[in-house]
Amino acid sequence: MTKQSLFNTQRLNIKALNTPLGSSELCQLVCILSDEVTEHLPPSFQGITSEHAAKTWLNEQVQTSQVYGLYLNDVVQLAGLLIIYVENHQAHIGYLFAKSHWGKGLATELLAGLIAYGKSHNEWHVINGGVSKDNRASAHVLTKQGFVETPSNNSDMLHFELTL
Repeated sequence: MTKQSLFNTQRLNIKALNTPLGSSELCQLVCILSDEVTEHLPPSFQGITSEHAAKTWLNEQVQTSQVYGLYLNDVVQLAGLLIIYVENHQAHIGYLFAKSHWGKGLATELLAGLIAYGKSHNEWHVINGGVSKDNRASAHVLTKQGFVETPSNNSDMLHFELTL
């Protein structure tokens, strides 16, 4: 089945991650959901160590959110995930990349593309993102893209929003 692209950036193709996935993509998903990558994420992201567990996790995620694969354009490899939950014209986002893709500017590129998509499609009025207080790198990426920190009810989390 051909996957629908949400948008593209210079290095990324953002495509709907629909089930069922092939064995190669499931293996890449297990790598993305490694303990180090998911350290600051909710418990439902923890302990995904097999293709079966990754398949179960993905099936649960697509019940409540839109899940997109972040594919590298040059090698058509699943490098990360973008998860979007939309409510009242607000997009609540989460994204993660396999550790091998950290520090390469892909998160900044992803957010720039997502913001451009949001502005051009008029589906969302606000994009919200939350990060663990321990994940300063992600907080920096959000602020660099124009997100503003807003009050949070959770003392372990930082909440950011961008009005489109």
